[in-house]
Amino acid sequence: MKDCENLMLYASGELEAQNKAAFEQHLQTCAACRAELALLRRTEEALAAPAAPAAVVEKLFSKTTRRKSFFAGWKPALAGTALLGVGIFMLLAGLHPDKTAFDASEVIAYMSENLDDEYLSFSNDLDLFEQEF
Repeated sequence: MKDCENLMLYASGELEAQNKAAFEQHLQTCAACRAELALLRRTEEALAAPAAPAAVVEKLFSKTTRRKSFFAGWKPALAGTALLGVGIFMLLAGLHPDKTAFDASEVIAYMSENLDDEYLSFSNDLDLFEQEF
């Protein structure tokens, strides 16, 4: 009876060599184990998946094993470079103070110093222009 318990292990090929030889001797004397083993083997054969046609296999592999484009490998490097460029730009923009903002006192001082000279120059140019026309 103990040998009958090893039937599933024998059928799946999991018995050790010593136990396998002993079970094969048991199979010669036990008709019930032989019949059950035959039933297991027929069931395995019935459950085995049929092989797919070569055309189906080829079509499947052609869809799953496409070659990557040349730029596919470069995408992470380009993204990293762009990110690095943006980071450097942000860093440099933050280090330099904004030179476009004028202080009102600076503008007033410049105008008071240079307005008279500029006005005279403009007035003279206007007089010359009017004389021409």
